[in-house]
Amino acid sequence: MSTLATEISQSPFDAVAESYDQGFTFSKIGQAQRSAVWRELGRTFHAGDRVLDIGCGTAVDACFLAERGVKVLACDSSPAMIQVAARRVREMGTDNTVDLRLLAAENLAEVQQQAQFDGVFSNFGALNCVEDLKAVGEDLGRLLKPGGTALLCFLGPSCVWEVIWYLLKAKPRKAFRRWHSSSITAQLAPESHLQIRYYGIRSLERIFAPSLRVRSWRGVGLLVPPSYVELFAKRFPALLKLAEWADLLLTRCPVIRGGSDHILVKLERVAQWQ
Repeated sequence: MSTLATEISQSPFDAVAESYDQGFTFSKIGQAQRSAVWRELGRTFHAGDRVLDIGCGTAVDACFLAERGVKVLACDSSPAMIQVAARRVREMGTDNTVDLRLLAAENLAEVQQQAQFDGVFSNFGALNCVEDLKAVGEDLGRLLKPGGTALLCFLGPSCVWEVIWYLLKAKPRKAFRRWHSSSITAQLAPESHLQIRYYGIRSLERIFAPSLRVRSWRGVGLLVPPSYVELFAKRFPALLKLAEWADLLLTRCPVIRGGSDHILVKLERVAQWQ
């Protein structure tokens, strides 16, 4: 049964919780990018697995897993997101397989380790918003079973679409914002801001070592554009569909996959790590 933490705090994502599904989940670009992640998600986790979902948002991914027999502990730092997620879980009838927790990624140590997880999942940049990703990686090393898989989707460090889009709009600061080595301030709503840091694959390898080893990675959204190009996608749906098909191949190609909107990284819990 789904459960909510009793201690309520505020989160920058509270401001966008009610509009998130309409603005991204149900958008053409959101569906295109999420379907790419779900293909890998369906291949990675199977019925009977126990998976930790970090930054679950409105629980779209948690319900996708639950419908396939996966037991999910879904965590988010936003009380408003958890409330929307609770509604979805009830409507989808996945109460018995999705356990919702109001919990930030930085506080994963609070998760009891009575039984380690078969896998960990985080989608669409939730971990880009974490201040100390190294500490999160150490927690994941303790929470994952030896040989278990962490499938983590980060905002990519160099999105080709973003560079071109904002240069054409004469906004060079936005065009190259992902190239900063330090965190940047992002605006979610008029009075809602948060810090975001972008990571390359080499940085992620160092951050998650020695407990987690990168096994593979691919891009998500190379020709499929970022969500702020939704009006263009609606105007040219055939081009978006063509971009989806092209991304099936291109987002696995060395070098160019790094220019995607997101990178989907598969890590393995090192068996001998203690």
